[in-house]
This record gives sequence, C-alpha cells and structure tokens, in this order.
Amino acid sequence: MTLLSVENLSIRLPKGADREHAVSEISFDINPNEIVCLVGESGSGKSMIAHAILGLLPPKVHADQGRLDFAGKDLLQLSKSETMALRGGDIAMIFQEPLTALNPLKKVGEQVGEAIRVHQPTIAREALTTRVEELFTQVGLPDPSRLRKAFPFQLSGGQRQRVMIAMALSNNPKLLIADEPTTALDVTTQRQILDLIKDLQEKRGMGVLFITHDIGVVADIADKVVVLKQGRIEEQGPAASVLDTPTRDYTRMLLDAVPGRGSVQAGETHANPLLEVKGLQKEFVTRQGLFAPPRRVLAAGNLNLTLREGETLAVVGESGSGKSTLARMVLRLIEADDGAILWHGKNVRGMGREALRQYRRRAQIVFQDPYASLDPRIPIGESIARGPMIFGTPRAEAEADTRQWLDRVGLSPAAFDRFPHEFSGGQRQRVCIARALIMKPELVIADEAVSALDVSVQSQVLDLLSDLKSEMGLSMLFITHDLRVAREIADRIIVMQSGRIVEMSAAQTLFDAPQEDYTRRLLDAVPGRDFFARQQARAAV
Repeated sequence: MTLLSVENLSIRLPKGADREHAVSEISFDINPNEIVCLVGESGSGKSMIAHAILGLLPPKVHADQGRLDFAGKDLLQLSKSETMALRGGDIAMIFQEPLTALNPLKKVGEQVGEAIRVHQPTIAREALTTRVEELFTQVGLPDPSRLRKAFPFQLSGGQRQRVMIAMALSNNPKLLIADEPTTALDVTTQRQILDLIKDLQEKRGMGVLFITHDIGVVADIADKVVVLKQGRIEEQGPAASVLDTPTRDYTRMLLDAVPGRGSVQAGETHANPLLEVKGLQKEFVTRQGLFAPPRRVLAAGNLNLTLREGETLAVVGESGSGKSTLARMVLRLIEADDGAILWHGKNVRGMGREALRQYRRRAQIVFQDPYASLDPRIPIGESIARGPMIFGTPRAEAEADTRQWLDRVGLSPAAFDRFPHEFSGGQRQRVCIARALIMKPELVIADEAVSALDVSVQSQVLDLLSDLKSEMGLSMLFITHDLRVAREIADRIIVMQSGRIVEMSAAQTLFDAPQEDYTRRLLDAVPGRDFFARQQARAAV
C-alpha cells in the first residue's frame, strides 16, 4: 500500500524568477517503512516538494498541476484547518537548522509539549511531562528531566537536532520529512542522527522522505533515490541500482563530485615555516545562571603546529573541538591566554596596531557562511574592492582588479554591481574567496568554507582553491569537520578533540594507518565510506 503518491506535480514560481516552475511534472511514491531520498544540487526543487506536502509554500508560489495523494486525500485540495491537523500529526518534518526552527525564548521541553498538545488538547500536565521525557529518551538525549528545562542555545547542534526529531515524532507520524537534517553537523554527530532516524523509522514503520545533497548519506540510508536537476527528475529507482549503475550523466557527476575520492595530496614539505603555533592556550568561562558556578571550557590546550610555505594543513574534529578557536586566535580575532603565534618568526601576540594591520593583510580568512560575511546593503564589487582601497590602492585600480578577480573565481565581471542576495551560496563563497585573494595574501584560513555547499558546488570551490593555491604559492589552514574534504585538499592533517591535538600526520598516512582510536572513529563515521570503498575497489580491478 502506497503511503504518499506524488503524481505529475508542478510548482509555479512568481514572475521574475530564474525559471517558470520550481519543479515540473514530478512523480514518485513513498511506501510505509521505506526511506526515499530526494537528491540534487541547491535550487533543484527538493525543499519545494517537501513544503508543498506540508502546505508551507511561500506566498505567490503554488502547485498548478498534479496531485499529492496521502491516505486517499489530495493534500493540495485540503482546507487550511485540514492541513493544520495533518501537519505535525500524520505528517511531520525535521528542518535543516534547528536553532532557527526552535523558539529561542522557550525551554525545549515546553516546545515539544506544545506540539503534542496541539493534537492532544486534553492531555494532563503530568502525562505531557512524562511523554516529553519518554521522547527525549527515545532520541538519545541524556538526563531528559534536566534537559527539557534547557533553552535551545544551551544545547549542542546535535542535541538541538534530537529535540527537533523528538518534536516530529511526538504524535506518531506515518510520514516523516527530513530536510537536510545533518548538513551542518560534524561527522560523528551526523552518523548518530542518521542511525537514529533509520532506527526509529524501522521500529515505527514510518515512511521517510529524506532530502539531501550528500551522496554518502544516500548510500547509507536510502531504499529508493529520486535525482532532481533544475526541477525535473533525472533518474529514480532502488538505491543500489541508481548508485551502482547510474544511467544519467548528471547522477554520475554527483557521484564523481564527492570529495576525497581522488588522489591524496603529496604530504610532507620541507619549505620554510610560515606560521608556527607554540604552547597556545585558551579557556572560556561561562555561566548557566546568575547564581550558578562558572563553567570552564578548554578550547585550546598547549597547541603546537607548523604551517610551511605553500602547504595546506587541514584541522579536523567534532564541533567544540577547538578548530575555529584556533583559526581566530591565529588572526587575533580572539586573544589567547598563553603561548606564541609566530609569523615569519615574529610573535603575532606582541604586535602593535599597525603591525597587526599589516599582518592581517597577508593572512586572510574565508568564513563558513558567505551570506553573513557580506554586507547585504553593499554591491559585491564594492565589498571586494574595499580591502585594497583601505591600504591605499586608488579606487579605479581596485575596481579594475576586482573585475579581474571576479573572472578568475568563475563569476562574470558584470556581477560587480549586484548584491549578495542575487547570488547562490556557491557564488557568494566565490565572492568571499575573491575578497580574500585580492589582498595577495601569503596565508588563507578557510573556516568550514565549503561545509554548507552542495556536493557539486563544493567540488568546484575546492578545485578553485587548489588551482589558486598552486598559481599564487599560497599556504592554507583549512578548518573542516569533513574528513573527505580534508583528504581532497590537505598535505597534512591535524586531528583535534576537546581543545587538544590528538594526531598529526601526512594525509595519506592518516587515512591508511590512523594511530588514535578517536581518528578511527571519525573515519568510520564518514557517510558512504563503505560504498565508496567498494566502488574504488571495483575500479581498481
């Protein structure tokens, strides 16, 4: 018996959009106890399908063709009250970013309780509390009686996502929609969430529509795969068939774009040291309440590393391991408690204002979120040209250089006068790369610079960084939680855990013979690792 049948669905976009329809003539089925993965690049229409199912399409966007058959009812024809009754009941959704999906002013237990009370208005308070704690236990949250009283900001990313899963499961849905629920999570937390969704799906017999751009995730959990490209289905079928013997060039491109499948970088270099970190220490002190004792968190404990000229050094580890803190201390965006940061032998921590200003000109950073990194009120050409102008370059020369750099990072020079919101995520990241490299730096720090990008755009940005690194002789400190990305781009890899370096070696050595249990756990958690290993083994025969 089919749980949901998507029949010839087309969703029309407003006038002025880049195409007439977000999705065109889409058809596929989801059965009970089955995971169907919608996969494709950003803008392919994956989330639009999910929003149509839940009646959450944006204003001026509507389905102008097709049927969404759920339990004999066309979801597109339901009244607002009927849709509200289904939403969070028989059909539930896990969103990509739990911090924006949860109310920051309410305790997480209250928010899950509200989702239950909407569909069970007569439930007693004691029964509601018990139900919330039972759900927290089912999704693997520790100490549910304490955690239900926490606010979202007091939880880790993985814990917030588990709260969202508990909320989605609170009314025993028949269909669960998961929209990129693991994209921003580190590799071990991602593995835990994927295993949790798979386990709960099997125990409850739910149908799951899982939206992702990560082929590794698809290989691990999918029963069926639907591949979308610019709003149309390129290919669909059983997961094993689509992944092992794809019939479409686009599917093969997505598979080939997964990072870490090519050759590992060369490894050790004997060039001169560019940056040295010696005995770096940083501790953060936080309070949970006015009268609560301070909580001390070690973000960096006696860190020692050397980055040589022309080398790419990747720093990997889970969220909270201290990776980004290290990057920010290197640029003195936050101050270390102790230790030395040597730039060409000179201690950055002792630099005065002008020396620090010149150092930051030579050491540039590309942040994770390009939209937050760009001023939405300023055209991107102005954002890029502003850096050289601050250091005395005449405006005409800076603007001419900006147009050249837009071309070098694969954007049209005509984009100079466009605003950040007019670009895709991958294009915005190219703008941020151009803004960093126009300064002619010796060092680029990439702090999770590709983690939020879909797999094909991620591959393009990694190739771009690699090409520019070779062309300009750049050194790179590459911060990432994705070991596949580290394998693709790094000469050497540092593994961090709880503010400390637990392993450091050439990329090839780390992947072939990791020395620490923690490193092996990170490698084992990589999505699709077994699938890609089998593919590589077949290719080698």
